[in-house]
Amino acid sequence: MNTEVYAVYLTAATSAYPAGYIINNIVCENTMTPTVSSGQAAVADPDRKYPIGSTYTASAS
Repeated sequence: MNTEVYAVYLTAATSAYPAGYIINNIVCENTMTPTVSSGQAAVADPDRKYPIGSTYTASAS
């Protein structure tokens, strides 16, 4: 079984948390990509650099 870890973060600031705030970590099997709610995004985090409560800065594209 092949697994991959994703960090789920807020795409916009809220009254309580800044944009990029990590709200969850998800382990997915095989090639499954996590489905997240509106206002959230997921980034692959195989090295577990983004624990819950940390902040992720999305790269400009």
